[in-house]
Amino acid sequence: MSEDKWYAERRARWQPDHVRVLLVAESAPDDGGDLGNRRFFYDQKLTSKDGLFREVVRALYGVPLLTSGPNAKSPWLAKLKADGVFLIDLAAEPVNYHGAEERAAALRRNIETTVTLASFLQPEGILLVKRNVFDLLSAPMRNEGLPVVHDDFIPFPGSGQQRRFRWRFAQAISSLDGFATT
Repeated sequence: MSEDKWYAERRARWQPDHVRVLLVAESAPDDGGDLGNRRFFYDQKLTSKDGLFREVVRALYGVPLLTSGPNAKSPWLAKLKADGVFLIDLAAEPVNYHGAEERAAALRRNIETTVTLASFLQPEGILLVKRNVFDLLSAPMRNEGLPVVHDDFIPFPGSGQQRRFRWRFAQAISSLDGFATT
C-alpha cells in the first residue's frame, strides 16, 4: 500500500537534499475520518497533539515551548530540512486506531519497503522511534549495513515519556559527527 497523497505531498516538500538523520516512526496519526482535523509531522499547522514534532524540535534545538497555530511549524520544518533531518514512517497508512494484530501485520508488511527506502536515502544515522519500530527494523536495517545509531528503543514522546525520549534521542544523535542536541 502506498502513502496517502495528502501525507506524501507534505513529506516530499520537507525532504532534505541530503539526509543526515533519518527518523523512523510507526505511522502518521489517523484522523478518525475527520479530514478537517488531519495532522501530521509535516503539516505546517501545529496543534497540542503534535507531540513527536514538538519533542524532536525540543531535543535538537533546546526550544522549551512551541506556539500552536496554522503555520507555526514552517520555520522549524525549514530548519529540520536544512539540517538534513527527515522522518519516514514504517506503515504507509495510519495504524493508531487498529487492533493489536492488525497493527502488527500492517507494520510487518512494510519492513522491506522501509529498509529499501532507508537505503535509498543514505542517511548518516538512523533513529527508530517507538519500541515496536525498533524491534521490527533494528536487525533488518543493520543486516543491510544501515547506520542505526542506538542499541535500545527510543520511546514515543507521549504518555509521560517526553523526558525519556529527549534523553535517548540525545544519546543516539551524539554519535553523529557535528550533530549534537542543544
